[in-house]
Amino acid sequence: MDRQWLKTHCARFDHGGCGLKVLVDKGKGIRVLPDETNKRSKGYACAKGIASLERIYHPERLLYPLKRNGERGEGRWERISWDQALEYAAGKLNRIKKESGSQAVAFGQGAPKGPEYLMLMRLANFFGTPNLVTTGHVCHWPREFMGRMTCGFLPVPDYKNPTECVMLWGSNPFHTNEEGILGVHLKTSLMRSRPKLIVIDPYRTEIAKEADLWLQIRPGTDDLLALGFLHIIINEQLYDENFVKEWTMGFELLKEHIQAYTPQMVSQGTWVSEEKVFQAARLYAEAGPAIIHWGNAVENNGINTSQACRSLVILMAVTGNLDVPGGNIDAAIPPVMSLRKFIGIDHSPEKIKRSLRKHYGVSPRLPFVPSSLLIKTILEDSPYQVKALFIQGSNPLITYAGSQMVLEAIRKLEFFMISENFMTPTAAMADLVFPAATNMEYNDIGHYGLAHGYVLARPKILAPQGECRSDMEIINELAKRLGLGKYFWGDIQQCLEEIVAPSGLDYEQFRRQGILEGEKKFYKYREEGFRTPSGRVEIYSSIFKKGGYNPLPTANSPEKTDADYPLIMINSKPKNFFHSGYRHIESLRRKHGEPMVRIHPQTASEHEIAAGDKVALISAYGRIHLKAELSEALNRNVVKADYGWWFPEKGENELFAWKESNINILTSGNPPYDPILGTTPLRSIPCRIERADKKGRVL
Repeated sequence: MDRQWLKTHCARFDHGGCGLKVLVDKGKGIRVLPDETNKRSKGYACAKGIASLERIYHPERLLYPLKRNGERGEGRWERISWDQALEYAAGKLNRIKKESGSQAVAFGQGAPKGPEYLMLMRLANFFGTPNLVTTGHVCHWPREFMGRMTCGFLPVPDYKNPTECVMLWGSNPFHTNEEGILGVHLKTSLMRSRPKLIVIDPYRTEIAKEADLWLQIRPGTDDLLALGFLHIIINEQLYDENFVKEWTMGFELLKEHIQAYTPQMVSQGTWVSEEKVFQAARLYAEAGPAIIHWGNAVENNGINTSQACRSLVILMAVTGNLDVPGGNIDAAIPPVMSLRKFIGIDHSPEKIKRSLRKHYGVSPRLPFVPSSLLIKTILEDSPYQVKALFIQGSNPLITYAGSQMVLEAIRKLEFFMISENFMTPTAAMADLVFPAATNMEYNDIGHYGLAHGYVLARPKILAPQGECRSDMEIINELAKRLGLGKYFWGDIQQCLEEIVAPSGLDYEQFRRQGILEGEKKFYKYREEGFRTPSGRVEIYSSIFKKGGYNPLPTANSPEKTDADYPLIMINSKPKNFFHSGYRHIESLRRKHGEPMVRIHPQTASEHEIAAGDKVALISAYGRIHLKAELSEALNRNVVKADYGWWFPEKGENELFAWKESNINILTSGNPPYDPILGTTPLRSIPCRIERADKKGRVL
């Protein structure tokens, strides 16, 4: 039978991994629908997943390896074979390594959806470079890192069991489905156990309208609010006394430390009324069990990031909500190959001495170099030169802080190559472009390496377009050309089989099963302790004290506004796109055709701005233009811009109008950074607005 429905899990559009069923005829996809039998997504799929085939068969898709033939950014390319492309790339990288050392080569990753990020880590380790670069310092890792350092794991929400309170902090799961915690899980929990709902967000989202309590926080003050909650919970003795006594270290020091964070001071700093600060702290602490569902917005506030995330873990701990049913749990790893073995972490232990992390003073325990530190190093040739960069799954000209610095750094590189699905502003500046396959075109494993307790089968169900190859295959074959073949696999199928082998399944059996999950078990610390040096939740962190960082959480003042920049810019990812991707897709562009900035009506009136006007948004670092939308869901001192915009329709010679509406024109990759994580501010940016004409001129 030629025509049949095949099942898989979504990828490349979001971390969610929703179940999809695809009608396939002779290797070509005909239609995509949600898989109503999928136990995780329960028949849900967003517009991005439904548009999968539109993306796979898009006429502007990259289908063949391309070598630059002219100046960077000119749009002149030569089609070459895979053998030529891999030999060219390996020759460049090995020559630079021989002349300048392996640290002169960096490998970079965007938002991974499968094992390709771990494969890139493996390549970096066996090649010998300490410079694996990601945007993890502003996405996911602050939460995971602070969880690991404080209690030994990333505390994830347990929506499978009843809970009495959900505190959504900087998260909008009905739009984002971030990191596999699907909005449908929250929706099911709200319908089943009717928990109290607290939403902490500068913007009144749709879910905030339904909340029992909405705290419209001043952007960038999450750390202060969390410490204010701790002040109330500890002083009113709302904490779990038995858990605190038996399973925490440093509580008495914290008790003294948080006296400075009075409700009055916290209210003034966060713009949240004292009454609501008290209400939220009590509502969360008096519930049992309760969940904190934290989102990416918590991680984008520069020097405040590590302390905010750490304070939230401590909130979970002192209220007794760690690893309990219906709280924030330690999701057990499924039976798959260990990450340590997969990435070859023990192969190059001396590379830490050459790591940029050490030079810039961020934690050496981070498994990557924050992207802003790489850009700074390229531009300053300090502590050494970085001459070559290979990027996969990322569009740094749009997604890295300080976009204009990023362009300058790329221009300075001796060699720059990228793996991509479409020609993007960043790909247009490359010397070599590899055409990347999408999921559905190759066998894959979703969520491998993430701390959410499961991995998903994503089998090949469609014939690959052109000569596209998966990122995993590209890395595996490049490694062989670099002389590292003995450390890699004969083919990617062999690699996938080894990943799932500890489960007792082969890949085909895994595909039929669809998912592998870790053992469901709670209160594991009662038998094993916590995975910290003390075996307890380290409120007073021995790790941070040893590293020269503050062992207790503190709050830092966000960047101040002034007469020149009196407003605060926040931003969000439009729900119909993923980061800077998918602006090519017509069905999604019809839903969200152009970049918007949301402005309070009073603020708009003061600037003579009407809905639909072209607006200049200006910071100390640059100016962009967006379309005005008026919204009372914001504080009048805050504006909310769309993130991730560029314009495929505007041509490669202009780098697809990459500066026109790119919010990272308004940010800086320069210090100050978060001292532990190297995080740069992407939100809470002082700015001003001005009405502009259709050509972008200020009126």
